[in-house]
Amino acid sequence: MLVIVKNAEETLFQELKTCWEDFPTYRCLHLRFSQLEQDKEEWLSDVLETLRSHLEGEEGQVYLCHDNDLFVLTRHITHKRTKQILAHLSHKLAPASLAGLAALFEIGVDWPKLKQISIKKIEALKMLQAQARVTRKELLNKRSREDVLKTLDPDLLSSLPMRRESRGKPEIMIVEDDLFSQKMVGNALKNKYSVSMTGDGQGALMGYVNKAPDVLFLDIGLPDIDGHAVLEKIFKLDPDAYVVMFSGNKDRDNVMKAVELGAKGFVGKPFTSEKLLQYIQKSPFIQAKQKKEFDHGNFIH
Repeated sequence: MLVIVKNAEETLFQELKTCWEDFPTYRCLHLRFSQLEQDKEEWLSDVLETLRSHLEGEEGQVYLCHDNDLFVLTRHITHKRTKQILAHLSHKLAPASLAGLAALFEIGVDWPKLKQISIKKIEALKMLQAQARVTRKELLNKRSREDVLKTLDPDLLSSLPMRRESRGKPEIMIVEDDLFSQKMVGNALKNKYSVSMTGDGQGALMGYVNKAPDVLFLDIGLPDIDGHAVLEKIFKLDPDAYVVMFSGNKDRDNVMKAVELGAKGFVGKPFTSEKLLQYIQKSPFIQAKQKKEFDHGNFIH
């Protein structure tokens, strides 16, 4: 008896469909072992051995699904044989109740039910796989953030306040992944300030240390690292950072959280040059540069 584990749900669906079309008298035994409290390793070998002994001489396949449910496709299995199989396994499956653990279907008659069951299995597996991908991505992002912090030049970190103070021309940094928004901000600030842009959180951390900006405009929704996490890292690197958040209308709660973390305010989308310039002028680093330039008779704005 062949045991199928890899792509079991998809293979089961296709095999059930083939049987419905070509071998409608075949039967499918559904063993709902996802209801068991025991780990699969505690019962699987005994279950497979019991199936082989009770279905000896019959061709068939066993499909082990991701949730531990088993499906047995064979030709002659009966309700009586199903009860015998469960009775033989009762000591291994205890304390689970045998009632409801098994359902026997005739594929030609019960195809609609089997189709629905197998499709739900496929959808549940895809959902789990999607969640696993998200978890892996979050783990990789966390490792990437940690790696980025490890690779930051300690000399650049320690000299960040001095480099910002000694630089004559204001430096504005934009962290925004939307290219259209980048262009809007760039047009609003061109010919006024030196502007650097990046579209992700890792670039924000590295760029901040390299550029030592007087103002950082930071989008909340970044593709790799949550904007709040970037904000926290920035303040760890530079407690005096002047950060203003970019946000959409639906991000009000996120903006308030960012303000609690230390952001100086937010600029809603779509941007206006007036709002951007207002926050730039409020930066204490910009004001210090303006005062220095004014004292030297060369006022900047």
